Amino acid sequence: MSVEVHVIRTGESAELELRLSEPELALLRSLVEQYMSLVLDESGNDPAVQRIFPDGYRGDPEAAAEFARYTRDGLVERKSSAAASLLLALDAGSAVRAATDSVERWLPVLTDLRMVLAERLGIHHDGDHGEGLMAEVYDWVGALQWNLVEALDATTEGPR
Repeated sequence: MSVEVHVIRTGESAELELRLSEPELALLRSLVEQYMSLVLDESGNDPAVQRIFPDGYRGDPEAAAEFARYTRDGLVERKSSAAASLLLALDAGSAVRAATDSVERWLPVLTDLRMVLAERLGIHHDGDHGEGLMAEVYDWVGALQWNLVEALDATTEGPR
């Protein structure tokens, strides 16, 4: 799988176009849908959920619970809203075109997806790496994220 992101200049502003094959589109849609389920999971028993919603105060369960009580709903709203935005964009098909501010909202979703995949693969430290198809998906999501960041950077450099 390869990831193609193109900068489309429209006068003073720019948009990004993400080109995905049909299997990549289906994969990304599935990953984001699964991510939404994790974000909305209130049990907190899944280690992947704990990774995308880390304790605000490690070593102090009471303070961590208090912090979560005040922040969790807002985090869930932001994460699920950004994921919903990405899912809506994916409805356009294999050529996903979006304004830079929309793409910026998707980057934390991709970061969280990588953390979920890392948890599933047992990746906890630099140098750890999983094996198999899930590791390939982990690498692909990283490449997607990298290419989006590079394209966003290119939009601030002006016309070439």
